Amino acid sequence: MMKKILLLLTVLVLSVSVIGCQKDAVVDNEEDKEIVVGVSFFPMKEILELVKDDLKEDGYDIKIEEFTDYQTPNNLLKNNELDANMIQHDYFLQSFNDANDAKLVTIQPLYHATFALYSQDLTSIDDIENGTSITMPDDATNFSRALHLLGQAGLLTFKDDKTVGLTVEDIDSNPKELVFEDQVPLTSLAQRYTETGIAVMYPTYAKSLELEGEEQRLYVEEQDSVTEGYAISLVSRDDNKDSEKMKVLKKHLTSDKVRQFLIDEYSWASSPAF
Repeated sequence: MMKKILLLLTVLVLSVSVIGCQKDAVVDNEEDKEIVVGVSFFPMKEILELVKDDLKEDGYDIKIEEFTDYQTPNNLLKNNELDANMIQHDYFLQSFNDANDAKLVTIQPLYHATFALYSQDLTSIDDIENGTSITMPDDATNFSRALHLLGQAGLLTFKDDKTVGLTVEDIDSNPKELVFEDQVPLTSLAQRYTETGIAVMYPTYAKSLELEGEEQRLYVEEQDSVTEGYAISLVSRDDNKDSEKMKVLKKHLTSDKVRQFLIDEYSWASSPAF
């Protein structure tokens, strides 16, 4: 009789345990329906807000985490604390991976950011005087991109036709003897430009200057096989790149609605990459 009672109690305990585990599994499954995405600048938050209801219809909630830098959202993504982020292009991603032994991957290019040489006074590349100092971004990736732009403009050529990871040491010819020692962070370029009068920068960071259209743009970067890699993209990890979350998010981020939003609201600084 005692054995039967003990057996019955054991069965009851196991049953409760199984139910508890099943309940936990449901909770975990519900939590898995939340997509956590890191953003740093306009218009990524706005784009996610735009597709929020569409994601909801597919059974997913979106949680937007905002940052003021680019390193933190990549670190959090690497450590599984974000599902994805929308802060960077592929060259920056590769640089982060190499430096941090990470496995971040590009899921979908979203838009090409306009990049241009600005001048307060000049109206033609030909008007640039010999020995002119041009204000440049101070980070390696965007400094290389700025040099490539100046190469497109016919102001520089590079050794071995190098196109990526450019430094001043890679310059083969510099007929106007341009100087690139004035380097500042992207977020400081607009302010510095008001002092120097000539700089390579993004319209997004030049927004404080209240320029209209292509005002003061001396030369605008052309799309080529190199600049394709500079498209700002949806990024995740190698271990979740094929997840249902990423498939659903990619589907909605490449919708006609998002493309039209980029055209209507952000064509002054970008063009859609899909």
